[in-house]
Amino acid sequence: SPPPPATSLASPSVWKTVCLLEVVSILWIPLCPWTRTQQVSSCGSGFIIDRRRILTNNHVVANAIDVRVRPHGSAKRYAAKVTTYGPDVDLAVVEIEESVADDFWKSVGDTEPAELSESLPALQETVQALGFPTGGRTICVTEGVVSRVDSIELTPPADTTLVIQIDAAINPGNSGGPVFDARGHCAGVAFCNDVRHTSDNIGYVIPAEVVRCFLQRCDNKDGYIMSPSVPYRWHKLENQSLRSAHKVPDGISGVLLTSVAPAMDGALQVGDVLTHIDGRSISDDGQIQLRGSELIQHRYLLRNKRIGEPTVFRVFREGQQVEPAAVELCDLPPICPRWPDVDYLPEYLILGALALVPLAQSHVWYKECHSELKATIYRWNRRWPGDRDNKEGLVLLVTVFAHELTFGYRRGWRIVESYNGISITSLRHLRELWHRTRDEVSEVRGKQRVEAEKAGVPYKPVSPGIFVRLGLQSEDDIWLDASACIDAEQGVLKTHAIERPSFIRGDT
Repeated sequence: SPPPPATSLASPSVWKTVCLLEVVSILWIPLCPWTRTQQVSSCGSGFIIDRRRILTNNHVVANAIDVRVRPHGSAKRYAAKVTTYGPDVDLAVVEIEESVADDFWKSVGDTEPAELSESLPALQETVQALGFPTGGRTICVTEGVVSRVDSIELTPPADTTLVIQIDAAINPGNSGGPVFDARGHCAGVAFCNDVRHTSDNIGYVIPAEVVRCFLQRCDNKDGYIMSPSVPYRWHKLENQSLRSAHKVPDGISGVLLTSVAPAMDGALQVGDVLTHIDGRSISDDGQIQLRGSELIQHRYLLRNKRIGEPTVFRVFREGQQVEPAAVELCDLPPICPRWPDVDYLPEYLILGALALVPLAQSHVWYKECHSELKATIYRWNRRWPGDRDNKEGLVLLVTVFAHELTFGYRRGWRIVESYNGISITSLRHLRELWHRTRDEVSEVRGKQRVEAEKAGVPYKPVSPGIFVRLGLQSEDDIWLDASACIDAEQGVLKTHAIERPSFIRGDT
């Protein structure tokens, strides 16, 4: 590794780029997506970057309904809004509301935006973390050294990301603040500390190069574009029997591809040994050389790609080295949506006295999510787009409301696989099928009403004998009288303060 540069740590002049963010947020409730939680107040840090923007962590401003920004050295707070959420890399962009923007930028004066570093800091290089940790209203500066550069898994459903590990304290409230290197440049964004009880004084920083890629993906005219997914699954090639079975000679190192996304269109194939990415060789345990003697998992090369940047793979296939045509990687979203208000809206359908929702990754955190359901989420999330039996999503029966209609049924938290024998492809598909049944019932009832009028007798609704049968995964079917479902709906909505019987993306 290169020797650390001469120390010239961030001067107080760059402290003016650091801001306190006061956030009020409300969350969707996955179990009751027609409502939200009580509002919660929290604080975090951010800092000024180019184009009159403020950079912070996604988790600092997630689900925000009100954001106030107070620059360092000022007692005044300014209204702001989140313009971009990037939960895949835990970054977000905040801008000052237009009505107070001129006052804000006048208050920070001629403060220059933080300058992002062009390279990763060296090991043992001294860094400073700036922010507003919980418990104080003034800026806090902590100093430490770079312990290592690594690739870690973020909190699910986010994927892995490149991080800088430092021994400076990163406490609640520090998140989103800048970390300056020995040159006085911003080496990255503080975003978490290691909360494991076996470790002390370990903090993590999102490097400047990840920030640069994030900001480039913010500039897309159609909105933020998620980081590319790794389009394959792989196995280490350290086992000699595994190598022999796949006829991999001793001079070849790399990883065995066990599953490949259809999006790769043949560029990679199951059974290939991936040996190089963009000319960089991969070891048998999946690592590549980062710099000098430092190693890192090869996923880092793919996850940090810019929009439009090609990727060149080299594989060992059928006894020879092959270099397919360069490909452009993209996000491959799992079938169970990840982040509400980012890549999906909380949708629901009230069918009689049943509440149905799309199965989302957030459901796995609830105690009601039994092991079979967790296994279902895991199994389906491993299936690539284009290999999902034409399914757009999975449907979860999340609540069986207490009602005469559902008396005797206790089968919440079950996957709904079919409707009257028809395989369900999404919650939207289920709603369409239900609405067809409603129309059938309405048509029969209309005929009954006409017949009663002709006979000169009062019309008394009689069940037309049309039923709804929901096929559940690993459970007996649920049968409901369709006309009774229609009659029960308004009472259920009123009892549970549900404004409308359904909401699905695109509804007005």
